[in-house]
Amino acid sequence: MKKIALFFALMLTILPSAQADWTLIQKTTTDGKADEMIIKVKGDKTRADIGKQMSMISDAASGEIVMFMHEQKMMMKMNGDSMKGIMALAGNLLGKGEPAAKPAATGKMEKVGEHEAEIYTWSGKIGSGKFWVAKNFEHFAELNAIQDKLMKAMGNPAAAMVPSNSDFPGMIVKSEMSVMGKTATSELVSAKQDPIDDAVFTAPEGYQEMKMPSLPGQ
Repeated sequence: MKKIALFFALMLTILPSAQADWTLIQKTTTDGKADEMIIKVKGDKTRADIGKQMSMISDAASGEIVMFMHEQKMMMKMNGDSMKGIMALAGNLLGKGEPAAKPAATGKMEKVGEHEAEIYTWSGKIGSGKFWVAKNFEHFAELNAIQDKLMKAMGNPAAAMVPSNSDFPGMIVKSEMSVMGKTATSELVSAKQDPIDDAVFTAPEGYQEMKMPSLPGQ
């Protein structure tokens, strides 16, 4: 259950594909451990490097995700069917409930980096959160809509239990969340539209594939 919760919480932080090439850098802290996350987006493909420990490459078109554990030089592949199975199992663990409460504007403004942001709060069945939202962030509506679409397409059970990105009238440039017993903060350092080489989304050489554990009932 803990492994599923960790994987599930991580999926909530990954920004999915957009039409333009994007490179985003975020500062993240999970249960007191600080890291830098670099997210590269090109078409349907997304790569997220979490510190120096782990990377994830995902393809929104096929639903495939490949995880790389760099210290061990191991990788694990999950196809679309496997992902749906994981999300279904996570949904059973979480249980069904009422739709997520909408985030509430506090009316308080605070600057995050170069962005003027309004603070929003949220609380629900699986946790609570505080969000700093920049309403003048360029392309925020496109990015929010695409992220929500991918979450629903994957069958992610949390999509119905936490606020949708489209519930916010801007880009979340900072967040503090407590979900399923995990506390995490994230702050957007930069977001740039620059051409990204396709080679970024290829697997590194010399990594041994690790088979994904069978799900209960399989």
